[in-house]
Amino acid sequence: MKRLKLFGLIIFMGVSTTFLAQAVVDFEDLSLDPESHWDGSDLSGSFTSGYATFFNYYDETYFMWEGFAYTNETDNTTYSFDNQYASAAGSGAEGSANYAVSWVNTDWMNDYTPIPTVVKFDTETMPESIPGMYVSLNANSSLYMADGDFYEDGNHWLKLRINAISTTTWFAISREFIIADYRFENTENNFKFDTWNYIDMSWIEDADSLNFILLSSDSGDYGMNTPAYFCLDNIGAEAPVGVPQMETEIEQSYTIAYGESVEISALANGGVQPYTFQWSEELGLNDYESQTPNANPTETTTYSVTVTDALGTELTGSVTVNVNPVNVNNVIFEDLNVFLSATNTLVIENSSNIDQVSVYDITGKLVKLLYPNNYSLEIDMIDKPKGMYIVNVSSQGTKTTRKIVK
Repeated sequence: MKRLKLFGLIIFMGVSTTFLAQAVVDFEDLSLDPESHWDGSDLSGSFTSGYATFFNYYDETYFMWEGFAYTNETDNTTYSFDNQYASAAGSGAEGSANYAVSWVNTDWMNDYTPIPTVVKFDTETMPESIPGMYVSLNANSSLYMADGDFYEDGNHWLKLRINAISTTTWFAISREFIIADYRFENTENNFKFDTWNYIDMSWIEDADSLNFILLSSDSGDYGMNTPAYFCLDNIGAEAPVGVPQMETEIEQSYTIAYGESVEISALANGGVQPYTFQWSEELGLNDYESQTPNANPTETTTYSVTVTDALGTELTGSVTVNVNPVNVNNVIFEDLNVFLSATNTLVIENSSNIDQVSVYDITGKLVKLLYPNNYSLEIDMIDKPKGMYIVNVSSQGTKTTRKIVK
């Protein structure tokens, strides 16, 4: 009799252990040789780990894949297109071996819009709730950001948008997660997901599938320039203890002329994403729940904002938009002169001190960035190809744009 009870206990413990293991999709149930990956070249079209199926498309003509792959590769130092299967962290979450990597392709026949990558849940075996999961950049996208100054000019960001969909009740909910942000005036607050970062997923409710796209300010006529990869691990994990403290940075004031508009923003890092942004409902904002609403007040107005993370941490701040009846922009740049000399030198002259000059090519890629702190400067363009260039000139907190053709 005692032996029978013990046998029953072992069975019960085995069932419980299996159930707990399935609550988190950690990809450790997938078999891989060391330093290898699965990319769909077997044309199966998907792989399954735990209660989640990850969809994949493999092109036999070009030996390319899109959607999801799984991997245990660890090379997070080689900057190469071929190094597309390693996470920026060099391992899975919490030092584990296996994890998933996704490449978001674009529809080159329709304005290069992103093609969502898809995960489908088995509603019979999935847990009642999915608290969260871990996200990181892959090595290629992370090293791209570090290899040059296009993410260091104070303007660029990368976001992961997740759409949660129920195919039974036909609802869809969307959240955005900032996985790289280089817009902070205090550059020490700039960040990218080089390590595994926990994000909250409790908002998906009864969804049975997720789709993912990437959005970036670093984009041109052919879609994103930043390599469109991200990594996932430990889907269904509980929030870890001791997440980084949430911090915000909010520009305190802007000055515009009557009739003009300006983009205001509340930047955040740390805590647990997604963040929510709630601006006070004074007149002049186009969106009271955006991170970067457009402000067009008819008189000087102060907008307050509350930034909240998924754990309920709240930080507040305010932005004053000063409205000048005179067009300040016209006054500051009244004598601005921008031209390309016969020696392929870009000459910029102004009667007001020039704080910053950024030059972009026609695809939107930054090719020059200078902080002259002077009334004139010359930029050598002899090594740049022929074509149109956009020149942004900043002075006294305002900016104007000129076009030149080489």
